[in-house]
Amino acid sequence: MKVTVYGGTNSKSYSAREVKGCEKLGEYLASIKAEVLTGACRGFPYYVGKKAAQSGCRVYGYTPAVDLKEHTEKYKFPTDGVTDMVFAKKKTTEMAEAFMQRSVDMTPFSDVVVALGGSWGTYFELLLSFWYKKTIILVEEFGGAVEAFNNTYKFFGARDVNEEVHFGPNIIRVKTVDAAIKHIEKLRK
Repeated sequence: MKVTVYGGTNSKSYSAREVKGCEKLGEYLASIKAEVLTGACRGFPYYVGKKAAQSGCRVYGYTPAVDLKEHTEKYKFPTDGVTDMVFAKKKTTEMAEAFMQRSVDMTPFSDVVVALGGSWGTYFELLLSFWYKKTIILVEEFGGAVEAFNNTYKFFGARDVNEEVHFGPNIIRVKTVDAAIKHIEKLRK
């Protein structure tokens, strides 16, 4: 099973509860021998990836950088949250393009997407996941883009006449990481 973890990366501090939840998810993903995909960045995906990697899991980090030097110097991203780095295919001067391309490259390979908070980047990744009709687990306790996406989905669901589009992905709303783990377990069966 390939699980992509999207989520908040822009905060200067994360609560101990949030970090513990991310680590619990990472440890669980390693225990089921999942392959984890992240954006090779900081924040919630980093904490999940780092714990998963420490627990023996394969963690693919899709970086917007073209090489390790750019990853660590330009973006100032860590390397210990992944086991395998997937670099951008082309260098770009536009940071937005680099980040969007990273998400476009990563999303098709997911069996399940887990969203933990986030902002604009996570929202974009959730839209990609929606169009690729992925199973999306929205962990509501993290708020942010998860809440915004949930509200947008409900808004268009009330108005959208194309049911094939609107009801294509499997969207699972859960309150906590523990509930997300239970749903991943069900999906494995």
